[in-house]
Amino acid sequence: MGREIEIKFPVESEEKLVARLLALGAQKMSEGLEHNIVFDNGDIRKRGILLRLRKTPSGKNVLTIKTTIRKGEFKEADETEIEVSDFAKAKEILAALGYEIWWIYEKEKTRYILSGTAIDIDRLPFGKFMEIEGSETGIRSAIAKLGLDPKKGIKETYLELYQKYCKDKGIDEMENLVFWKKAKRTF
Repeated sequence: MGREIEIKFPVESEEKLVARLLALGAQKMSEGLEHNIVFDNGDIRKRGILLRLRKTPSGKNVLTIKTTIRKGEFKEADETEIEVSDFAKAKEILAALGYEIWWIYEKEKTRYILSGTAIDIDRLPFGKFMEIEGSETGIRSAIAKLGLDPKKGIKETYLELYQKYCKDKGIDEMENLVFWKKAKRTF
């Protein structure tokens, strides 16, 4: 099981952020729409376990389980991932094992690498965020290079941020977080 360490920051100007990243020598690695399906069997979410099937912008399908989220200086989780060849078949297997789709969310993601640390610009239907992921040292270095205030970092998951957004906007029932609600989904 690997350790995921990350922190988010709101993005006020994507153009300025991208210019700063490129000036620092960051390399653009990928860009595109990411689809995520969170599954539950009535028990695992209660135990703090995330089971997710993801289709990445590069076309990879990844099944992930995350546990033991800690929020200290950064958000940390134990994470195990495996690439699966067929997204639809993976969904079928999870359904046969008793897992149901609990939530679907999408993000338009652009990934940069700065000195070995991943920096994602995530555009969601309710906001734009930069997520810095890597080692604690790498994250601290990226924060310093970008001139960010670490105290303004966000340690919540996108689900937690979306739940807060819905509460603040008076939205009673949280919906799936997709860009085109009327579009047919092939995943």
